[in-house]
Amino acid sequence: MKITPIGNTLRFGNNNPQDVNFDAKRTKRERNYKDPLQNYPLRLLGYTNDVGVAINELFPTFATLCWVPALMYFGADVYDKYKNKGNVYDPNAERAFSQAVFQANASIFMPMIFGHMGASAFSHIDQYRGSKLTTNAKEQTLRYIKNFAASERIFEPYQNKEKISKDFEKSFDNFYNNSSKSYQDKNIFVKLYDKILGNSKRGAIATADKKRLTEFANNRFKDIIETAPNLDSLNKTFDKEIFKLKAWKSAGSFAALILTMKFIDEFTEKVLLKKIVEPQIKKIDFNKYTFSSFWDPNVKEEQATTTNTKA
Repeated sequence: MKITPIGNTLRFGNNNPQDVNFDAKRTKRERNYKDPLQNYPLRLLGYTNDVGVAINELFPTFATLCWVPALMYFGADVYDKYKNKGNVYDPNAERAFSQAVFQANASIFMPMIFGHMGASAFSHIDQYRGSKLTTNAKEQTLRYIKNFAASERIFEPYQNKEKISKDFEKSFDNFYNNSSKSYQDKNIFVKLYDKILGNSKRGAIATADKKRLTEFANNRFKDIIETAPNLDSLNKTFDKEIFKLKAWKSAGSFAALILTMKFIDEFTEKVLLKKIVEPQIKKIDFNKYTFSSFWDPNVKEEQATTTNTKA
């Protein structure tokens, strides 16, 4: 509705002519719609599973809980894209399916893969410094020493340190040989998965240089029985060392996720969706598949009638 004064113009304080014609529909500023699920702080919920992947080595229980808000965000976002087109109510199953593919790939599968690859890469990088062993090889060696110390009661008064050291050398040698034999029986796919995504946990001992690993294990065992007064002290010392090793692998996960974040989004949107998924989606009649069709008897009856009519 336009309101026009009797006179063509009116004069106000500065005596300049003012056109007072206005459209009542424009009294409110038009604002571009901003999707709350794609903007902060809600967008942060979509990254909680990535954090969980990165800290899994350090806090496995908390890492599992990090998937809860991420999956809730996943479901809310897909349903929102099904129900609304921006701020307009427009149910569309095709749009929901595309968003589900995007979220599954960009927020779940690819970050999980790259996160594990980052941890594995940092574990292998570790063999180029210090003792020249991978992070996992050192971690598993320290765990073996802890178990040996507990089972053999090495701090009991009747134990002879020289004898217990020799017993450890033999025990660790058997441990290495058994690990190597067991790993050799694995097929190539298991070995590739272990090296790339499994942080080389299965083959950490088996693939390590035996001389370097044995030297590291024996020296670490001798040092600890000389300096630690009891088993509790040994465990505390090794737990701190193991935590640092795990933190190093977690740093690898975070680094990989940060470096690949942009690539993952662009690959998912421009390659996976545009060139692979969307061409296939166009072949599907999504009008048959709506959320309401699963529980609304009227919709089911209408779909059945339509199918019979076509037949």
